[in-house]
This record gives sequence, structure tokens and C-alpha cells, in this order.
Amino acid sequence: MKIAVTGGLGSGKSTVSKILASSLECVRIDTDELCRNQLQPGNVGMERLKEVFGYRFINPDGTLNRQALRRSTFQDHAVKSQLETILHPVVREIVNDRWDRRKDGEAHLVVEVPLLYEVQWQSDFDQCIVVYVPEHLVYQRVVRRSALDMEEIRRIINAQMPIEEKLAYTPFIVDNSTTLASTVLQTAYLVRTLLR
Repeated sequence: MKIAVTGGLGSGKSTVSKILASSLECVRIDTDELCRNQLQPGNVGMERLKEVFGYRFINPDGTLNRQALRRSTFQDHAVKSQLETILHPVVREIVNDRWDRRKDGEAHLVVEVPLLYEVQWQSDFDQCIVVYVPEHLVYQRVVRRSALDMEEIRRIINAQMPIEEKLAYTPFIVDNSTTLASTVLQTAYLVRTLLR
């Protein structure tokens, strides 16, 4: 079973996908991590980025100027769209290739995909899970764990599909708005449901 885990900023997608992968004893893939890796010098994503943008987002040492790229993606929809056009097909290919090359006994794959519904990728998966946290908690959690200010957080949230819309796409929802114990219990129940 190929399972996607999605949700909004600061919802706890990583926590749920790690618990899920551990429970199912399977590989977990983080597509954000794949994107970051693809933007390392020499990788396909970085080469395509240079083809599209030249050296606009490249530091003198050849590494990516992540701050400049992030700022531009939230200020200019065309940059965001072009970046997605560069990265998403590469990441999708890596995930599908990993699924196709699974070894004997590897019955499942858990893939963390923040923009699953935004990029219409849900049909690649057997099941999709949404991790839910109300917006007011998102601000509290993200401010605590990162250097982002409130305005940056607001921009990121506004660039994503509202979490309430994501909930309508699947019956599999983990409410991560209370305790870790509650999240673990919900995920354990979800595993039993998925395996039935």
C-alpha cells in the first residue's frame, strides 16, 4: 500500500508519517527533504533551476540562496509556479521509482507530501491521510520551532489549500491538536483500519 500523509504548515505531518512508517515497518519518504536535496549542486533539480532562472538564486560558491528563493516564491506567483514545474516531476519520479524497486516483503511505503492536493498528486496513492491542526495552533507551534515571523507564516498558510478543504478529500484524518499520546493512539487505530 502506497500511503500519502499531508496537512498544513505545522500540522505534524512528520510526526504522524514517522509513527505510521514505524507501525507498518516500512520506508518513509519526505518530499520536502527530496526537494531540498534536489537543489544541491550537481543534482537534476539544481541544474534545471539554473536553466530556468540562471544564477538569480545561486550563491557565489554555487550553492542555493534559499532565503532569496523562498522570498521570491511568496512574492511572485510565476516564480513559485516555475519552481514547482522544476521540482515536482523530479520528486514524483523518485517516489514512484522507489515504490517500483521495493524489495520482497516491502508491502507499504509512507510518503509525506505537504502539497498533495494542491498539485493533484493524490491519484498516485492507495490511501491519503490528512493531519489536522486548527490555524491558531499553527502560528503558536511554528513560531516556537522556527525563525519565521508571523507575516511569513501567514504567507505560507495563504499559499496552501485551506486545511478544511483537505479534510473533505479523505476519510482518514489524524487530529494532532492535543497531545502526542492522542496522536499516537489515533495513528495506531488508523493503521488497523488501513490493514483491514
